[in-house]
Amino acid sequence: MFTFIPITHPTSDTKHPLLLLQSAHGEKYFFGKIGEGSQRSLTERKIRISKLKDIFLTGELNWSDIGGLPGMILTIADQGKSNLVLHYGNDILNYIVSTWRYFVFRFGIDLNNHIMEDKEVYKDKAITVKSFNVLKNSVNNETEVFNSFQKGVLGSIVSKMFPKHAPTDRYDPSSDPHLNVELPNLEAKVEVSTNYEIAFNPVRGKFKLEEAVKLGVPKGPLFAKLTKGQKVTLDNGTVVTPEQVLEKERHFAKVLILDIPDDSYLNAFMESFKDYDCAELGMVYYFLGDDVTINDDLFRFIDIFDRNDYGKVKHMVSHNKISPNTVSFFGSALTTLKLKALQVNNYNLPRTDRVFSKDFYDRFDKPLGKGTSVSESQERPLNTVIEKDDIHIFAQNKKVIFEPFHRNEEPMKCEITGDVPAFSWQKIFEEHVKPLEFPLANVDTVINDQLHVNNFNNTAEKRRHVEIISLGTGSALPSKYRNVVSTLVKIPYAHADGNIINRNIMLDAGENTLGTIHRMFSQLAVKSIFQDLKMIYLSHLHADHHLGIISLLNEWYKYNKDDEMSYIYVVTPWQYNKFVHEWLALENKGILKKIKYISCEHFIDDSFVRMQTQSVPLAEFDEILKENSNHEVRRKLDLDRDSSYRDVDQIRKMYDDLSIEYFQTCRAIHCDWAYSNSITFRMDENNEQNTFKVSYSGDTRPNIEKFSLGVGYNSDLLIHEATLENQLIDDAIKKKHCTINEAIDVSNEMNARKLILTHFSQRYPKLPQLDNNIDVKAKEFCFAFDSMIVDYERIGEQQHIFPLLNKAFMEEKKQEEDFEDVESIHDPEIKLKKQKKN
Repeated sequence: MFTFIPITHPTSDTKHPLLLLQSAHGEKYFFGKIGEGSQRSLTERKIRISKLKDIFLTGELNWSDIGGLPGMILTIADQGKSNLVLHYGNDILNYIVSTWRYFVFRFGIDLNNHIMEDKEVYKDKAITVKSFNVLKNSVNNETEVFNSFQKGVLGSIVSKMFPKHAPTDRYDPSSDPHLNVELPNLEAKVEVSTNYEIAFNPVRGKFKLEEAVKLGVPKGPLFAKLTKGQKVTLDNGTVVTPEQVLEKERHFAKVLILDIPDDSYLNAFMESFKDYDCAELGMVYYFLGDDVTINDDLFRFIDIFDRNDYGKVKHMVSHNKISPNTVSFFGSALTTLKLKALQVNNYNLPRTDRVFSKDFYDRFDKPLGKGTSVSESQERPLNTVIEKDDIHIFAQNKKVIFEPFHRNEEPMKCEITGDVPAFSWQKIFEEHVKPLEFPLANVDTVINDQLHVNNFNNTAEKRRHVEIISLGTGSALPSKYRNVVSTLVKIPYAHADGNIINRNIMLDAGENTLGTIHRMFSQLAVKSIFQDLKMIYLSHLHADHHLGIISLLNEWYKYNKDDEMSYIYVVTPWQYNKFVHEWLALENKGILKKIKYISCEHFIDDSFVRMQTQSVPLAEFDEILKENSNHEVRRKLDLDRDSSYRDVDQIRKMYDDLSIEYFQTCRAIHCDWAYSNSITFRMDENNEQNTFKVSYSGDTRPNIEKFSLGVGYNSDLLIHEATLENQLIDDAIKKKHCTINEAIDVSNEMNARKLILTHFSQRYPKLPQLDNNIDVKAKEFCFAFDSMIVDYERIGEQQHIFPLLNKAFMEEKKQEEDFEDVESIHDPEIKLKKQKKN
């Protein structure tokens, strides 16, 4: 038996489809796209992937399609997995993995990039996979992007990113040419879509013991030969064949996974599959990009596959106008609802609205909820031979199970289970919130009066105030209740004529920050947020702080590309700027013209500005490797002398463009090239004395001298990491983070007016330590929760609900304990963790 389990489908916060294929013996394979949020979806649904063997990537490879892959690989490696194979139909895959070299490094896992030629077959003991590489422009059959030398360099880089053994303590990444070599130039965008046919290896028939004995076959080795399909000769010369002692072999239906990025690919798909052999084809998955139109042209292609001698072909369609916009992360959404019941104006109700395809739902008579928005692509009904019972909507709960069947004796066995349940905030409130008996919280105030209400920047009073949205508040990796860290700060500026503009700045942006924004806000509100987004700041190179940045840049560009005067400032460690340039050269070079980059090092509160490493020219790569191999001491790579000079012109321009009075960084006590920062904004054109100073710690140990008494002193707002509970001081020292008390101490020494604590360890994802903390000298403070919107003038209001927060999460605490009790029976690691906690 083989089971296909949808891990993600197109929603606001998981944009693409991902399938988990699982055999009865436990082998696991991914097919589809590893978009941002994929890993969190696995955590949400308690799906373990320790036996994951292979990832088969489909379609094109833009960041939207694989933005969750770097984090997924890091997590798989940390779980002790020794090998993993990435399959794809173009050698651009090696370039893609190489761009991560500045922030992805794990030893002990053997990562193998398998580039599959068109029609190439991969086979193991369970499945056989055949690739179909469809070129967007079928006239140009040139699919190779790099020459043999360039391929060798890229392969060498990937091997250095995932070494089998840990490097020595003397290893210095800045002196390793593999991690500092320039990547090959990309002349044109790679436009190829990889697709797969999956065939399950047949099951041999049962061994007929009685028949073998009758034929005189003695028990022992000859039995084994027969079961392996080999004929045997008995002592008397009789030849016994497997067919005489085995029941008929059983087979499985085949599966096609087709990924069509946009309408311009459709003709190429028609050409590639017009003569496809549909015999024993049981299921076709259609992973349709947002820009694929649901019309007759599409269904002319789909109709190709409606032919099979063994039974009806089933069709499973994934598209953002067909799949439901269900809440992907229910645990997080329920947390938001409970917190909203306590502070109704501090959270938006997660949005589930969507515009659906009228053409599809009318033609196939699929149910839609009352009041659902629809749009149509053509006036006449869809023309297709597909019957309504044979087409299905791809969604998380739509499992497909394949069982073996006897050819020519019975139909294919393909069972589809699971329906999309009706979603009701009112029902969820009644079941989970009402029993808590929170004062003033009822279904009208929390749900009915708040549907589609945006509580960010939504009143005349708020438009004049600084506001903060904590989009993610966890550390290390996404969890069920907290996504990785990301904070948006809105700082208004009043012009002399009274007109107010906003300067939105993003302080770090972990994976799926954009998904959270889309879940929280309408498309109109999203547009406004990104038109006001003026700066993205990255504190350091750890992946949990920046895997969401490329998505934010793409979204920003969508709303600002036509405004010639619009630019976005990107302030990061210098290595990340190299990654941005290498990645956007692959995906969208146009964005690079709209980015104004400044290194964090150029804002350093120090007379000494560290130099960055000079990139190794591609042509010199082999020469340097040979030179290093002939010497015991590796040659240090050259430093970029110019990088020690602050980019004064760009900094002054940023000050003018964003009405900034001062921007400073100091070196954080965390990892190399890590920073804390402080920015002083002007607030009023008529009053130069009216300023607002915000400081952000990033990840760090307490930094009293440089941060509290240095760049951040007298901050109006401090946003500080508080990763660990106070009793875990040893862990905090080891991992170079702060406990809650240490973060409060930094605030007290800084003389900060107000304090927000964030970046909590995922070991207590629901609620940080609220009591047994030292006194906070700031006028107001609060603990950040995901999706929290807080007016700077009202930060302290959360303190009034502290007594109710423990009560709010009793249900989740009980569920987690029950799960750990069950899992600890099978998993010694969870058992040990539970014993330590107790």
